[in-house]
Amino acid sequence: MVDLFLYGFQNVLQPVNILAMIVGMLIGLLIGILPGLGGTMAVALIIPFTFNMEPITGILIMLSLYCTATYAGSITAILFKIPGEAPAIMTILDGHEMAKKGQAGKALGTAIFASTLGGIISTILLAAVSIPLSTVAIEFGDAEYFAMAVMGLSVCSGIGGKSVLKNIMAAAMGLFLATFGTSSISGTQRFTFGYSGLLMGITFIPAVIGLFAISEVFEQVEKGLKEGRREGYKKQEKVRIGMPSWKEIKYLKWTFLRSGLIGTIIGILPGVGATTAAFFGYSEAVRWSKHPEKFGTGIIEGIAAPEAANNAATGGAMVPLLTLGIPGSAVTAVMIGAFMIHGLRPGPMMMLQQPKLVYSIFAGFFFSNLLIILAGIIGIKFVARLMDFPYYKVGPAILLFAVIGSYAMNNSMSDVYVTLAFGFFGYVMKRYGFGLAPLILGMILGDLAEVSLRRAMLLSNFDPTILITRPISAGFLIFSALSLCYPLIQKYLLKNKGKEALASS
Repeated sequence: MVDLFLYGFQNVLQPVNILAMIVGMLIGLLIGILPGLGGTMAVALIIPFTFNMEPITGILIMLSLYCTATYAGSITAILFKIPGEAPAIMTILDGHEMAKKGQAGKALGTAIFASTLGGIISTILLAAVSIPLSTVAIEFGDAEYFAMAVMGLSVCSGIGGKSVLKNIMAAAMGLFLATFGTSSISGTQRFTFGYSGLLMGITFIPAVIGLFAISEVFEQVEKGLKEGRREGYKKQEKVRIGMPSWKEIKYLKWTFLRSGLIGTIIGILPGVGATTAAFFGYSEAVRWSKHPEKFGTGIIEGIAAPEAANNAATGGAMVPLLTLGIPGSAVTAVMIGAFMIHGLRPGPMMMLQQPKLVYSIFAGFFFSNLLIILAGIIGIKFVARLMDFPYYKVGPAILLFAVIGSYAMNNSMSDVYVTLAFGFFGYVMKRYGFGLAPLILGMILGDLAEVSLRRAMLLSNFDPTILITRPISAGFLIFSALSLCYPLIQKYLLKNKGKEALASS
């Protein structure tokens, strides 16, 4: 095995392969920064250009593009509250708050470090335990997927807004919005109102762009302009990348490790993806924190957790691809076509028949994640210049990019209407103290929860006990119940402590 690793690193460090990874990194950076474009589309478009390349060279371009695009969305998320890629949604909550405090450089540096470390953790797991982890993923049935979605929703009370009740209401709204469109199980139309643009449901990325980017523009316009800059933002002399100090790294070590493991495991589960991994990474950071109330106010844990998780999911998604021939994400689904074009068939036989190629892929993933550091330095250098412009110039540019990005998803004006509608909706929600993150959480996990529950009921002849008789799903549901009760228990204990303190005084 050591010889295979050495061969893999030697193969990847050939000049032509290094150049391929740099090209992939630059394309991924551009795709990740621009909202509406995605890694899946970029990988699909680059496949024809790899026809005449050696298989490993073509694969390395795609791997580097995949890793960098997943990270790059955090740049615009932190600086402008626009998630260039869906996995960067959770980074907005604390990253943009840090930017408003004049700490954009520290936020950007934390995102680079966390993304790189999360990717490296997943690479190590990918190389070390690919086959065992893939067999665990096979054990996940519809009951487990439903219970996992419930566990993700259980943290909604603690993220976003200040009111637990309003957060739960926002999550419920998200679950309701997830039902729009054609049912995946029965094929019936729900809440389409006779409009063909809603047949496939509410398009997620345009909704996110509207909720976060457009609503922010509306909010800043309402507050008025002060000295040509966004009100409430501390003036930033110049954005310089500030990597976490050694003390901060030691403080965040469990956050990095936990999010890296969560992201890898979520990435292994087919069809779940890096966006869900970011939510789980963030929610578990809140759950395990001694000061959960600080999340959303601009702390580095709120950046480290989702960024480590979403980049770790890229390595996790490669596990079922390489070991079983099953894609773990939309990008790896496209990659299967690229593998086959080069005469490769992912799966158990590939691990046995072409171990040198497989270990070269492991090494390529390692270096692709290291290139995130270079991507961050290049991307931040150019994007951060926009921070010097007055908001009356930046605001309209954000609106323009939001509309273009929404339209680019499906070349449809319906998505533009969704963006504008959710922009106004997000503005109203923030005005009345509702959290945006729980709403998005409900929209993401709503479809997974509904489809998994209905399938589980159909397969069990509508026996609900299947949810608690399967050990993994039962464990998830018990953990969810405890998580939902925890804020109430904590509030009760603090109230009693207060009474005791008053009595003693």
